[in-house]
Amino acid sequence: MTALTSPSARVAIYARQSEDVREGIDRQIERCEALAAVRGYDVVARYRDNDTSAFKQRGEGTEWARMLAALRRGEAEIVVAVDLDRLLRDPRDLATIIDTGARLLTVDGEIDLTTADGEFRASMLASLARFEVRRKSERQRRANEARAAKGRPTPGRRRYGYEVDGVTPREAEAAVVRRMFQHVAEGGSLRSLALALTAEGVDPAPGRSWSTGRVRYILTNPAYGGSVHRFGEALPSEIVEPIVAPALAEEVRAILADEKRRVTPGPTPRYLASGLVSCGICGGRIFNLAKAYRCKADSSHPTIKRELLDDRLRREVALAFLTTARDLLPGQRSAELAPLLDELRRNDAAAAATAADRDEGLLSPTAARERLVSLRDARLSIEAKLDAARVERSASSALADVAADLLGDADSVPLGDVFGPMADEVAARFADLDIDRQRDTVRGLLSVELYPGRDPRRVRVWHLIATHLNPDAVEDYDAV
Repeated sequence: MTALTSPSARVAIYARQSEDVREGIDRQIERCEALAAVRGYDVVARYRDNDTSAFKQRGEGTEWARMLAALRRGEAEIVVAVDLDRLLRDPRDLATIIDTGARLLTVDGEIDLTTADGEFRASMLASLARFEVRRKSERQRRANEARAAKGRPTPGRRRYGYEVDGVTPREAEAAVVRRMFQHVAEGGSLRSLALALTAEGVDPAPGRSWSTGRVRYILTNPAYGGSVHRFGEALPSEIVEPIVAPALAEEVRAILADEKRRVTPGPTPRYLASGLVSCGICGGRIFNLAKAYRCKADSSHPTIKRELLDDRLRREVALAFLTTARDLLPGQRSAELAPLLDELRRNDAAAAATAADRDEGLLSPTAARERLVSLRDARLSIEAKLDAARVERSASSALADVAADLLGDADSVPLGDVFGPMADEVAARFADLDIDRQRDTVRGLLSVELYPGRDPRRVRVWHLIATHLNPDAVEDYDAV
């Protein structure tokens, strides 16, 4: 093994820091390179773990792991770091380095791990470093608990929308945050919001980009409603100035927690009816292919031009808004989602408890069945209210306003007007909404099947809310 004093020894430089400060890690590399140059060593690799704590798992994919693999292959004999705590703070890390056969050199002094004395000194220094960090961590935890008890946020990286104190809103960013909450409250998707912010060039600092994950993190963070985290709970604070009303923040968190909003992993649909319409022959889903919607199960199954089906669905949505005006228009808003979702969770818990009592013999099968039937009926009622609330948000108040303007104060409107120019106007406004809102609205309002043939009746539409538009309720349905 090459001695630490021998020139031309192959050196691997390792630099690490817990915070993402570019100048800090570059300075570490410069200092290590200067030491290697004085010794006449050959620097063969430089490893940088930026924004990485030594106490978090530095597993596969990190520079630490790549360096260990290189040392085991014999690509370097010496590891150089500015200080021992940049390289390791745990005796287990020291043992890992020793096992590679490499030696350590720090800007603050040499440590020869091939000698008993060097290994002992390194072990003592690593244990001392871990003791200091754990003691610092305990002090920080106590300080953070004291801050949380007083309603103050924990210090850290600046939160988007707030100044560095975590208390005072930064108005330019706070306006963006309010827009984000309102967008989701009105039925908008995270994807369309992230795309819009990126397209408009909204500065994402202190983050790197407007990803859907970052948008979700902001919208589910109770801090924007004026709360602080304490012992895993979000508690109201009298010090943090809320950017949005606490009720709105809670509502948006409930919307994002709603399982029906979660999409299946895979390509994002770009067309209105894709995956929302069923094949009348096999019951499978219809998808877009070559400017037409087709059933993938068999080429003999139904197909229809994309624009024909999309136009039909938009018109059906328009009819639902125009003829169910007093149920879907502003002033008759659907119930808030948060209490409904909470009611649904309580219903599930009660059903599970009833089943458990029956299985343990604490409740007779007859009594359990009666209770479960009652809970089922209550659940169906809650789910119907949830569907109505989702539709109201997905369609957006803007679309409902169009219908309200067209209807005015009239108690009734001539059937020809509703099925004519008025429907065309609302359908055109509906088409202007982003595709996510359109699809959510169709999903909440309609159930559609496609059958073979060319007759307009091959598209069979069933209204889930505007049930008076269904074929058995409209005598001249064929004219719609």
